[in-house]
Amino acid sequence: MNSQTKLAINGPTDLIAAVPYLLGFEPEHSLVAVGLKAGQLQCTFRVDLPGSTDHLDRLNTLIDPVRTNDCTDVVLIAYGEPEIATACLSQALIDYALTDIDVVDALHVADGRYFNPTCNDTCCPPEGLPLPQDTAIGAALVAAGANRHPDRADITALLAPAAPERRAAVATAVDDTVVAEAALSWAEQRQMDLAAVDQWLTTANLPESPADIAMLGLAIGDLDVRDHALIASDIDPQKSSDLWLWVGRHLEEELAAPAFTIAGWCAYRYGNGVLALEAFEQAINASPNYRLAHMLLAALQAGIPPKALNNMACLNSEPTSA
Repeated sequence: MNSQTKLAINGPTDLIAAVPYLLGFEPEHSLVAVGLKAGQLQCTFRVDLPGSTDHLDRLNTLIDPVRTNDCTDVVLIAYGEPEIATACLSQALIDYALTDIDVVDALHVADGRYFNPTCNDTCCPPEGLPLPQDTAIGAALVAAGANRHPDRADITALLAPAAPERRAAVATAVDDTVVAEAALSWAEQRQMDLAAVDQWLTTANLPESPADIAMLGLAIGDLDVRDHALIASDIDPQKSSDLWLWVGRHLEEELAAPAFTIAGWCAYRYGNGVLALEAFEQAINASPNYRLAHMLLAALQAGIPPKALNNMACLNSEPTSA
């Protein structure tokens, strides 16, 4: 979703309708905190609920990331079975009462309905109200480029390895490309790599040729080319994320970390924190010592706004094993 999109949210129905688009998927068994600043939606965070009311001490009520984003108000929404969801809301209300962040509303969503356990007025009947369907806010978010996946597993599937025969073809193309590039000077190879990155960032389609995928995967193994790709992603972060996810899915594990890290940064930039988290974790699984992925993952988990990280796009002091 375009990070510059202004959302006009009027009441709990609009907010509940917006949450799956803001997160990127339909939450279940979750606590969601929607942070507000001067009445404007600022950030959205989600955590799993604990397994039972006996483990409320393990609940992260998301105060730190909400505060990090300079929010003055928050709306809390618990998704799931009534006993644990309402208990978690009660715990969150206690925690926020000790801060300077005001809780505007505390809602519970379950079985196609939403409830306000803190409100006893007739506007909040004990049997709840039906969840909004086909809302204007949902249409506006879709128009702004937001995605709404059925569940988190659907997002995880976006990082699944390509078909074995495709990966094998790309692995062969990687070997061929390494041999071919050995005949080039450093300057010639750098120029060719940068041109390839720029070409595919401005091309509508994804690269189908194993040779093109191999060249891109090898190119961003160079830190300067990788940092160029990070900066160039500002033009269209969502398209850039699609490109680098596609490349990463076709590469062997030892080459995949840069592609997934760039894809995660792009997803972070356009507001898909779940996809960003999955991409950073995929990069770290592929290369456990890949420092940039660790740094960006830590920033994401701390709730640091991506605009505060722009200077991280060029990490020229990193060692080659970054």
